[in-house]
Amino acid sequence: MRKRVSALCLTMLLLCGVLASCGESAENTEETAAVQTVDPEAVVQEEETESPTPHWDAVRKEDLGGITVNATCAPFDSNFYNVLDWDEISGEMLADAMYNRNRYVEDQLNCILSVSYGEEVRKLEQCVISGSGDVDLTYALLSNGGGLMQKGYLTPFNRVSTVDLTQPFWDQGSQKDLRLLGQMYYGFVDFGFDHYDSMTVLFYNGALLNQYQLEDPQELFLSEEWTIDKMLTQLEAVSTDKNGDGKFDLRNDIFGLVGREYNFQPMEYASGIRLVTWDEAEHAFSLNMAEEHFVDVSMAIASIYSAKNPFTDYTNYDQGRIAFSDGRSLYYSRLLGDFRQLREVEDDYGVVCFPRYSYDASDSSFFVQNPTTLFLPLVVGDDNGDGRPDLDEIGIFLEAMGAYTYDDTLNVYIENAVIGKGMRDEKSAEMVRIMMTNRSFDLTQAFSFPSISSNYAACITGKANFVSAAQKLMRSFNKSAGTIVKALEANLD
Repeated sequence: MRKRVSALCLTMLLLCGVLASCGESAENTEETAAVQTVDPEAVVQEEETESPTPHWDAVRKEDLGGITVNATCAPFDSNFYNVLDWDEISGEMLADAMYNRNRYVEDQLNCILSVSYGEEVRKLEQCVISGSGDVDLTYALLSNGGGLMQKGYLTPFNRVSTVDLTQPFWDQGSQKDLRLLGQMYYGFVDFGFDHYDSMTVLFYNGALLNQYQLEDPQELFLSEEWTIDKMLTQLEAVSTDKNGDGKFDLRNDIFGLVGREYNFQPMEYASGIRLVTWDEAEHAFSLNMAEEHFVDVSMAIASIYSAKNPFTDYTNYDQGRIAFSDGRSLYYSRLLGDFRQLREVEDDYGVVCFPRYSYDASDSSFFVQNPTTLFLPLVVGDDNGDGRPDLDEIGIFLEAMGAYTYDDTLNVYIENAVIGKGMRDEKSAEMVRIMMTNRSFDLTQAFSFPSISSNYAACITGKANFVSAAQKLMRSFNKSAGTIVKALEANLD
């Protein structure tokens, strides 16, 4: 709109110059002629060349011959946007934007999106085992990927010729974290929104912050002072045994931190460390829990999550949410999408990322907890009857959906669904925007190491000798990691 106004103003100025020249003397006719040669319409066209939808404009749009893209999804969760489509217009802005997006892309590509919910992983497996090809995409939790890959049931997205994973509507952080043996089996494309909804965040109570005269964590973050030590000081400051019975109870007392602890991962990733990493050159996973710096960071995190601390309680998620809603906890650790459960909170609250160990870390990022992602089955159908699986057609469909979402629907999700409904101040809104630009994903969740994080956390916070516990855990890890790599290598061949 601003460009249109500028162009209009310039056009009016030019026209004024033309009119004024009519009353001037003859010696001004050369200058007048020069002014009159400018075409106002051409000026407007030049100013309006920048399109508001550059990615959608550039993406391939081909007639897909009326194919049906069959997608299976996890059961719908009203608290999160783990959905790909809606049945009808409902009046809810994001749902309607997704519905309209899907119908528009269907029309432009001459295809149909068909989504079914429930038993999504079983349906994918049966599709591959039977060779039916009746599932084209599966939208399921990240943690399902390791098992599906080891069975050889998935096609990597980078092997689809019509998919360009370098485009910004394909999540770049996930590719850095989860690409294995050169292959990307996880489809984090801007189609669904759960990989945004599942970011781990800290909600904080503004009234308690003011009451105890504590530093604003958002300001600490922006000034690069938001550290684990700073947070620990705040947790200790507000912790109060209100009824004086000598013990802390989620139903009565004031806590520093409630919610979920996610096995330390949010603070690990903020601090630039990883429990498990992948060495592409060596084709091997590494467990880093015995490295000196990793242990230092882990011990700092454990100072917050230790069961001995009266200021932290994550034993009951529902009671923790109630305590935060009632104004009896300074921080509430949950996923971004949990703002939908905080509408009853009376005190003003803000949103901030998890703190880091220090600002020396070069690989700090914002952790996403086991989000829903797309999987592409090894076997897909041939709906258009050209004698080839519809992989290229599915790729064209995903590129179109990603481009349209990135240019249009994503803004509805961020500005209306999240910021408009869940954030109560502009600083929190800006914090969310910052976090969305640098997200990270966890190998222990993606590649079938479900017990590694919890066992590691138990080692750090428990009474067991950490060194001996780490050595024992590393032996079992190396064995299972080797089995996974062999299976993946065999499936690639």
